[in-house]
Amino acid sequence: IKFSIYIFSLFYKKDVEKLSAKQMTVNFIFNSMFTTYMNKKDGTIDLVIIGSGLTGLSAAIAAYSKNPDLKVKLFGIPYDTNTAKKGTIDTIPGIESVVGVDYIVQILGQIEKFNNEYISSFSSSEEQNDNLEMKEKRIEIEEEKISKIKKEEENFVLVTEEGETIRAKAVILAYDLPELKGAIKGEEEFESQGLSYCAICDGALFRGKKVCIIGKDNFAARGALFLRKYCRKVTVICPSSTLDIDKRFMKKLEKSPNVKIKYGINLSKVEVIGTQFVTGIKFVEDGEEKELSVNAVFIELKDKPDFSMLKELDIKINEEGFLVTNSNKETTIPGIFAAGVITGEEDYCAILMGEGYKAGINAVNYINKK
Repeated sequence: IKFSIYIFSLFYKKDVEKLSAKQMTVNFIFNSMFTTYMNKKDGTIDLVIIGSGLTGLSAAIAAYSKNPDLKVKLFGIPYDTNTAKKGTIDTIPGIESVVGVDYIVQILGQIEKFNNEYISSFSSSEEQNDNLEMKEKRIEIEEEKISKIKKEEENFVLVTEEGETIRAKAVILAYDLPELKGAIKGEEEFESQGLSYCAICDGALFRGKKVCIIGKDNFAARGALFLRKYCRKVTVICPSSTLDIDKRFMKKLEKSPNVKIKYGINLSKVEVIGTQFVTGIKFVEDGEEKELSVNAVFIELKDKPDFSMLKELDIKINEEGFLVTNSNKETTIPGIFAAGVITGEEDYCAILMGEGYKAGINAVNYINKK
């Protein structure tokens, strides 16, 4: 059968102008069959999405909706994403309130329903029994990291940290900003010994204790608002003159009697101290060295996007360190799309969903034109 497909595809490619409408239809069908067969043979995936947070998952759902026949594979750990670490979210239109990690669980369940839908609704019972491809999930998630992307003819070659090679027709970059590590003295020594990079993940372990959170922006605000419910005292160490957070968050923090904010603290002069576990933190305030007794330190600082995987590609990055895209979310390299915070967008759920959905739709449009 495979040989017949190949022969027919070659035959009908010749003298296309002389073919009748019926012959051209047959030509299209057999060429499509041959392309599908060759893609299976060399392991080419239609769409690879790097990042399995809210942006990446939204892109996958959009791609499935646009064309469920395409194979989509995401790389990343859904529960280790910024949305999963947000705690209670009550600003998503239509959703009164949801905990970040529960929201991710719901989306993963939705994706699983789409996979089951494809098997049960879009293929006959005979195909389900005989065709292995029909049994494969349309959307798969691999909890691995991509270390390299390069262009190879019409497709892209991606290499995982484990050394596995994947080929894809299109790629969407949709991962989160990484934690900023190494900015505070004592970080490495006390990590997991009272020092954490996620207040919402680990804060409840220090119920009734005194804690410190280092950071700014809404990441730090969410962490402080979560910690105030469990901890006796929460001190926020802010490296700038303002927290630069939503006013709604600021009003809540100001009305929290167990939360105190210290502004304009030079992080290079901050030190986490302790013996086996964290016992305190040193810092300089108004030119005076001070020491604060705490049982835990939470660092909520974000770094610039990590684009090391793209070093073999001539892709444009702006002066602020974010990827440049057009209105279709396509980067300066055709076939590579980018969405979410790595393009400079703000980390609000509704924005991330829209960004991912738009990238997913346009990536499918790109694939369909190939």
